[in-house]
Amino acid sequence: MMSLPVRLWVAFLFFLSGFAALVYQVAWQRLLVVFAGGDVLAITIIVTAFMAGLGCGSFFGGVLADKGTQRRNLLLFGAAEALIAIFGLISKPLFYDLLYLKFGGIADSRLLTAAVLMLVLLLPTFLMGMSLPLLARAMIHDLPGAAVQTGRLYGVNTLGAAAGAFITTWALLPVHGMQGAIHHAALLNGVCALGIMPLLWLRTKEADEAKPSTNQDEACWSLRRCLMIYALSGFIALALEMLWFRLLGVMLKSTAFTFGTLLAVYLCGVGGGSLIGTLLTSRVRGPAKWFLMLQCGIGIYAGLMTTLVLVVVNQWPSLDWVRVYLDSYEPVDANTAVLLLQQWWSGALSPQEANIARIFPALHLGLPLLLVGPPTLLMGLSFPLLQKAAQSDLALVGRRVGWIQTANIAGSMLGAVLVSTCLLPLLGTAMTLRLLVVLSAVFGLLALSQAKWPFKLAFAMLMLASITLIPDQQTLWARAHGTTPERILLAEDGAGVSVLKKPPPGDANAATMVFVNGIGQSWIPFGGVHSALGALPTLLHPKPEEIAIIGLGSGDTLFSAASRIETREIVCIEIIGAELETLRQHAAESSYAGLRALLEDERIRHVMGDGRQFLMTTPQRFDIIEADALRPTSAHSGNLYSEEYFRLLLSRLKPGGYAVTWVPTQRVHDTFLRVFPHVLSLPHIIIGSNQPIPWDVTALRLRLNHLELRHHFAAAGIDLPGLLAPFLAPETPVRFFGPDFDRAVLSDLNTDVFPRDELALPALWPVK
Repeated sequence: MMSLPVRLWVAFLFFLSGFAALVYQVAWQRLLVVFAGGDVLAITIIVTAFMAGLGCGSFFGGVLADKGTQRRNLLLFGAAEALIAIFGLISKPLFYDLLYLKFGGIADSRLLTAAVLMLVLLLPTFLMGMSLPLLARAMIHDLPGAAVQTGRLYGVNTLGAAAGAFITTWALLPVHGMQGAIHHAALLNGVCALGIMPLLWLRTKEADEAKPSTNQDEACWSLRRCLMIYALSGFIALALEMLWFRLLGVMLKSTAFTFGTLLAVYLCGVGGGSLIGTLLTSRVRGPAKWFLMLQCGIGIYAGLMTTLVLVVVNQWPSLDWVRVYLDSYEPVDANTAVLLLQQWWSGALSPQEANIARIFPALHLGLPLLLVGPPTLLMGLSFPLLQKAAQSDLALVGRRVGWIQTANIAGSMLGAVLVSTCLLPLLGTAMTLRLLVVLSAVFGLLALSQAKWPFKLAFAMLMLASITLIPDQQTLWARAHGTTPERILLAEDGAGVSVLKKPPPGDANAATMVFVNGIGQSWIPFGGVHSALGALPTLLHPKPEEIAIIGLGSGDTLFSAASRIETREIVCIEIIGAELETLRQHAAESSYAGLRALLEDERIRHVMGDGRQFLMTTPQRFDIIEADALRPTSAHSGNLYSEEYFRLLLSRLKPGGYAVTWVPTQRVHDTFLRVFPHVLSLPHIIIGSNQPIPWDVTALRLRLNHLELRHHFAAAGIDLPGLLAPFLAPETPVRFFGPDFDRAVLSDLNTDVFPRDELALPALWPVK
């Protein structure tokens, strides 16, 4: 047996390994989204490619582990960590400089994209997958201790992953960007590789021979049964993770910091549960039965607690402040929340500021801990119990650890694919959650197969309550948006949730608000910044025949861009197809002519997918390209505000074409200016071109009087002259930049590998 200090040292190294793995996962996924796209199919391909490598590594790592000595397994673990570190150092040049910058066009083929991602991710993920069976077999010297040792290693590795997810999100990415975060992960892998080396010369007692367990209560399952059961467990766990993250993302109104925080809570529950489980495993008789009961409890809790949370936050008067936030248009900015939390103890906050200060931790930590914490704790608790039920032969410990993990990963892969591409688009979140609770009943039926009928009856009633109390789709998403079912129009697909929130009863003049994944995006009737963003460049261009608009929202920007009779085609690229469905629902029951005109315009071609990936792969060139207004703090907004994105726009313009963007920050302005040789800078809007941009206010005023323009905007109730008056006024600051402007002075920029505006957190990490 290894001494306690040695075991603690190995646990520490495996914690670092898990930390590094999550740094890679977060950073690599962001880099690969630039290459493959951010739509649901592309994300599914990236996730499944990552998990496929982990599964293969677990499978073959188990085989290698059982064939090797302790020293060889430790050496293989160290070698794997060293190779991961080397790969990490070259991953940014490989994933971004080579795949995206040199071969970005191949992403037009989904099959080729999947094959390429599988190929490039296979080596590092294979090595990561090998680590648990190799290290477990090296640490295990007797069969009774197999489950405990494996559970401890799994627990500390998962807790390391939780720390990696959290620290990467809140520190490494904001301070160092993606490449810097990856280099930190590679350093940790190097520490693991070097740190394991001294253990190669330790002398520990090895088992003389493999002795099969004779305790059938302790090892009551065949390997085949273990694999089937744990594959189903993986399917349910990954599917629930996707549902929880979607529901919480809507309720929290996701920013760039939301996903990593939720992932940290999820992994912390799993890792902590596994460590707790190792303390109980030796005292448990019938581990298989307890495993099944815990797995069933996960589904029951998920169904009941989801129902309870949505009811409580909408009906308890003491939680009105939460409901008000769910109903609100704007998300809480992470940096603002951190600043207010820093002032919390001073008591110098206004009531509104104090409300923001408590909303952020309550929703980003309290709500996930309540909804996700207990079931993930049960997931972790069940892991060492399954190992105790499965391990019956010391000579096969590595195989069973690796192959059981492979089965779980295979189930998770199937869950990722089916939920994103089939279940959510066809059934929606509510029915998918019901289905998962029903599937978890399989575990309960197996656990109670020999129980007396009163226990079976109680179980049936509990399952029935858990399933039937889950609200229907309309009610679930209405409550998640802090309102009532009759006030929303709803559509959901694999990419997200679109909700149109009707005005309160008796307020006929109020606008219908457009929400996407819980965040307010625009409104109907049209008018305001979105109308100006669409109309101004279209009016300015001498002949805008082909236009590309990234983002649909309410359709306001798209409608305004379609105002010229010379325009033959407008391509609207939207990543969340559900938005178009809710607009059609609204048009069917409202009399708003602007929306009907938009949906009936035959010049508009809707493309469902990632806008940047569309531009990367299309041969078409455009007179105008613009993205609808997007908050710079939204998740992945950096992909539409980076220097490389603006260079892509420049390459897709016709001669004299315009690229247009909203300007939420000075950094966006400077990044845009860095790219385009000719730039017209207006308040909140900037236009770039490959040729000089004419700015003739008199000609623009004359164009405003064209009959077709007046009819187009009048149908939508938009006062176009009044809307554009601030841009055409003599006192409006209008700046021109030509090729002679020294762009070398512009250094504080957004890039793909460091989207500073999206990740900015100066309250914690002041900009030097």
